[in-house]
Amino acid sequence: MVFDYGGSFVVSLLGFEDDVVCLHAPRRAVRDQMRLFARISEEQGGGYEVELKIVESFFHTGEVALVHATVAAVRRRKGRRLAPRVTVAERATARVTSSTSLPIGAELDVRVIDVSATGLAFSTRQPLSPGDLLTVTVLLANREMAIDSRVVRCDRAPYDRFRIGCEIRNLAADDQQALARLATPAQGRPPVDRRAHSGLPTPGQAGLKDRISKGTRAA
Repeated sequence: MVFDYGGSFVVSLLGFEDDVVCLHAPRRAVRDQMRLFARISEEQGGGYEVELKIVESFFHTGEVALVHATVAAVRRRKGRRLAPRVTVAERATARVTSSTSLPIGAELDVRVIDVSATGLAFSTRQPLSPGDLLTVTVLLANREMAIDSRVVRCDRAPYDRFRIGCEIRNLAADDQQALARLATPAQGRPPVDRRAHSGLPTPGQAGLKDRISKGTRAA
């Protein structure tokens, strides 16, 4: 589960009471009114991003809180990318601005492997957590860019490396336009059209997905 100011933690989905989602979460990590984001993937690609808002939390054990949250928004994630993405191979530096496992200011040597106007992916030897915030400094389209990014997924890659997929949170308008031009088919680079599949949903995700699907059909 990703939270609003950067980072992530694991929660247990307990069930539903009317319109309230009940969770177990790390007690020291949660606070009232916090927003949480959960990504639910479908086997054929795409899925949903569910935004939850914590209404109230209660003591459960020394380390665990019982959390009541409401569903603030549900966003459909299509199997195909909204913006064209192109393969690249550029060395870069990723500076940590918020993380659950790395100190703020830590710098990683990475290689950007694909990019679009809305997202990027890079490979590195350091695993990262969904929700971690980074500034990726890289030379693309003949200009140096500082790209504020949020980690969406972390997958194992060959040679003891990890593939880190990110969404772009903030980028200067002229840099964003340059990335969009770089990713157009006319540039002659191979496109990356389909989102990678992260596997079948967990039982908790599947239950939440069923509730979402019913609500979507009812609407």
